[in-house]
Amino acid sequence: MRDVKFIDASEWTEQFWLNSGGTRAKKVLQDNEGQEWFFKCSEKKEAKDGKPEKYYRYEFWSEIIAYQLGHAWGLDILRYDPAFRDDQIGCISRNMITDDREQLIEVGRFMTAISDDFSPAYNETRNQYTFQLLDKTLNHFDLANYWDHFFQTILFDSVIGNTDRHQENWAFIGRSTLISKSLDEIERESKEKGFLKLGWFFRNIYNRIIDKESNRFNKEGEQLRLSVTNISRMAPIYDSGSSMARELNDDMVQALLSDEARLAKYIDSGKAEIHWNNKKLSHFDLILELLNSSYIQEVKKAGFFLSKMDISIVKDIINNIDSSLPENWNHYKIPQSRKDLIFKLVTLRAEKLKELI
Repeated sequence: MRDVKFIDASEWTEQFWLNSGGTRAKKVLQDNEGQEWFFKCSEKKEAKDGKPEKYYRYEFWSEIIAYQLGHAWGLDILRYDPAFRDDQIGCISRNMITDDREQLIEVGRFMTAISDDFSPAYNETRNQYTFQLLDKTLNHFDLANYWDHFFQTILFDSVIGNTDRHQENWAFIGRSTLISKSLDEIERESKEKGFLKLGWFFRNIYNRIIDKESNRFNKEGEQLRLSVTNISRMAPIYDSGSSMARELNDDMVQALLSDEARLAKYIDSGKAEIHWNNKKLSHFDLILELLNSSYIQEVKKAGFFLSKMDISIVKDIINNIDSSLPENWNHYKIPQSRKDLIFKLVTLRAEKLKELI
């Protein structure tokens, strides 16, 4: 039996000014002891352009299963538990930040500082979200010592079939200062106040981080939006809910269970969000590219967690993940057929990954 706690968050205080959007809007809640939590429900897509409404009813369970699996395999992963608030059910996690002086700094903030072409807000530039840009970014900012965590995350995503590891779904934790003045203003004000070294310091930081010949911040008169960071650690793996066939309806679940060839094709066609040279590849094709790169040893080392995989524990996690649900929420229990499919997907993907590395 897994340690899954069903949490009643009905009486907790909602921090309205901190709530975030996205495909699954998150509510920031404060419990009775002042601890902050993030509560999110399964994604709903409204009917649009002739397409029917979609509701990924069991998606929040994917987040909880992902935590239980990752934890069992020794990965640094954020804990999620089932929770309800009023008439809503979803998953809940503690705020990763416990120090008011720290903040979550998404990887995308570093990537956009390196590449003018990558703009996450526009679908047209999504193919610029590449491993090559990630490689350039980590090396440029002297963050290459965190590669092990990145590779573990990529491999873990291939096991659970996560298709949404976008630029905001992995991050560092550290202290950050936002500067919103031009370099000339900073230097002039520093000189006026007698802080000559301060102006030099910010210019030196800027010159180290930003390539003056190529970056958009170099245009005359533009305001500098530069996050000067002091990274203390990598954030644990989080936001893994777009996984484990959460998008499939009950009919498709049964279809895959009854057709091994169709199931194999589904596994092989699952795409990783991060691109390789501007192309979106399957999880396993991406890993093949990594294994043929200069990072082969790092990738193999990161895959060591697979040796901790115990089939009986995987089955126990999946079959008993919803056993803590109170009776009045039983209609959100995962059907056994879906549990069977999740078990097959995870174990078959893990075996395929082991063969590769």
